[in-house]
Amino acid sequence: MQIIEVNTQKDRKQFIDFPKWLYKDDPNWVCMLDSELEATFDAEKNNSFRQGEANRWILKDENGRTIGRIAAFFDKVRSSV
Repeated sequence: MQIIEVNTQKDRKQFIDFPKWLYKDDPNWVCMLDSELEATFDAEKNNSFRQGEANRWILKDENGRTIGRIAAFFDKVRSSV
């Protein structure tokens, strides 16, 4: 397995599209809007993100298929309290 930091447009697309593949057969799953998910990582649109940092990774199996995703957020203001 390989963990890849999301840095390129291709990586961002894989990060966003992964749940669409994972839950494609689940009739109860509701897909989040791509623009809504991207806004989570945009300091202009996410007030909580303005004072911190975020990082995203995708997990790939030995065949190069995306099998997971990770997002981590660090709030500089709240962590200094």
